[in-house]
Amino acid sequence: MRQEKMRRRFPSKTRATDGSMTFPFSTLPGLALYAGGIYRNPAALGFKSNGSWEDISSQEMLDSVRRAGEALIELGLKPGDRVGLAADSSPFWMMADLAALGAGAVTVPLFPNAAREALRHQISDSGMRFLLVGSAELREQFLPLCERVEQVVVIAPRARHATAATSIPPSAASRAPGTHAATETGAWDERAAAVRPDATATLIYTSGSTGNPKGVELTHANLVQQIQGARRRFPLDPDSDSALSFLPLSHVFERMVAYFYLASGVTVRFAEDPHHVGDDLWALRPTLLTTVPRFLEKVHDSIMAAARGTGGAGRRFVLSALRRVFEKSEDAPLRWKDRIFDYLVYRRIRGRMGGRLRIVICGSAPLDQGLARFFLNLGVPVYEGYGLTESSPVLTVNFPGNRKLGTVGKPFPGVELRIAPDGEVLARGSTIMRGYYRDPENTLLTLDAEGWLHTGDLGRLDSEGYLTVAGRKKELFKTANGKYVAPVPIEQALDAHPLVNAAVVIAEGRPHATALIYPDFDALVTLWREMERTGEFESATPFLRSQAVQERFQEIVDSVNTRLNSWERLHRFALADAPPSIESGELTPTLKLRRHAVEARYASKIEGMYKHSR
Repeated sequence: MRQEKMRRRFPSKTRATDGSMTFPFSTLPGLALYAGGIYRNPAALGFKSNGSWEDISSQEMLDSVRRAGEALIELGLKPGDRVGLAADSSPFWMMADLAALGAGAVTVPLFPNAAREALRHQISDSGMRFLLVGSAELREQFLPLCERVEQVVVIAPRARHATAATSIPPSAASRAPGTHAATETGAWDERAAAVRPDATATLIYTSGSTGNPKGVELTHANLVQQIQGARRRFPLDPDSDSALSFLPLSHVFERMVAYFYLASGVTVRFAEDPHHVGDDLWALRPTLLTTVPRFLEKVHDSIMAAARGTGGAGRRFVLSALRRVFEKSEDAPLRWKDRIFDYLVYRRIRGRMGGRLRIVICGSAPLDQGLARFFLNLGVPVYEGYGLTESSPVLTVNFPGNRKLGTVGKPFPGVELRIAPDGEVLARGSTIMRGYYRDPENTLLTLDAEGWLHTGDLGRLDSEGYLTVAGRKKELFKTANGKYVAPVPIEQALDAHPLVNAAVVIAEGRPHATALIYPDFDALVTLWREMERTGEFESATPFLRSQAVQERFQEIVDSVNTRLNSWERLHRFALADAPPSIESGELTPTLKLRRHAVEARYASKIEGMYKHSR
């Protein structure tokens, strides 16, 4: 990694502008020009190459965006063309995106590991002319899906500069690839200046828990308003802040946040492997992180496992310190023992996470309140938020000075909220999508005549303006006995246990509620050793069927049941044979469980839970 010995320099005439609460750009290519022109950041973007970190300066970033944009224009890209982008998250993903946007294109981010038919639909439905892929291997993977795509272009995600584009027409896939290098013509700057704020910037296909994914049409103004709002809620310091990014840029949240970092002059480095984020936190010591509940659950489980493995008298002391973070109110004043625990225990845990985190924003799925309290009392400032792709995406967020545990925060700048008579959360404002691409029927079902976005989530607003989300409107199950069961709180309670990876409650039209539980297979290995099993842990199936394991999971279910009404309690459970995956169709690309896919795959297990109930 480059040594950042010199503080970043800013022209004195720009300090007042940069210190205001509004960025002076209205489009995403305008953001690139602003960030590349105003900041002298030697490490604007970072990536790992051959085991070591490399940085790209803000000026190098803008130069690369210009060159890649010129190459695309020379290849024939026209304003309004749809351009797909399928690559691992990296600085080169961002630069390719900005290059295409500045050339007037509409970019369509794709998850490379999504189901093939979903990808085929997105490529066809969007009518993309170009597809940018991150490697030759991805090119081969996508070529059979690109019958109508004119150019499949390989960008180099681990190269020093993205200066050239490799053109591979699908019809010529068997031929050696040609290389098309850009020449400096100024065409990209002309195109970038002509992009209007109300022009469509991107089509982002929703996960599609049922049916084909829908293309959410977001404008430059939608996304820039989110970036402006982020600055008001989380002002950053380019001289002291730095970020680690490990969530996919194909998801609108991480993409928006990454552009907010860039616009703020803050260094953002991209993790090479999401499974090694802990190592990157320790090595890079960032101050900023965006995450999902599952990552925090894994960190919690790792902390607790390490504590239980502590030997001697220290074990009791460490476990007492960790019990305290669960018991103590996050707002309660510190007592003498809290200070001792912090110095001897909590400080070391924060150190393993880099020791400098000051903003950790968590979204995508509900965050267990106990888990949030755990990290807050450890001194890791977690802020939970909520949003949808259709809202660019943030609708609400907790932020410094305005945080209430158990809520998803207050409305984001530019967002107006209200609760419909049936409890549904409605949103309106400058960040709401234009509509679903070429899908007026679903657009009318989601956006009403007054511009309110019907989120499909149930919630309530308190007197201070904090929103609490109670689950999906369509996920309120009615049992055969006419009782209603809200699955999300039950699933959250099960998920909170270290042995549970995920859970799906079954209740609609059934005589009672049951649950399909996905075990945490890493935790199963630990359990195998705790039970002093002989041999290697080669197959989970026999172990899962053993009486000892069944009894352990029954204890988990029994514990959850004590907090439920009688009609909500889980009468039986079944264990999944393997972790859920995107490839199997059980997970969306944003790692949410698809209920219908889970129920289809494990139909026999589910029916087995009810065969004695008829």
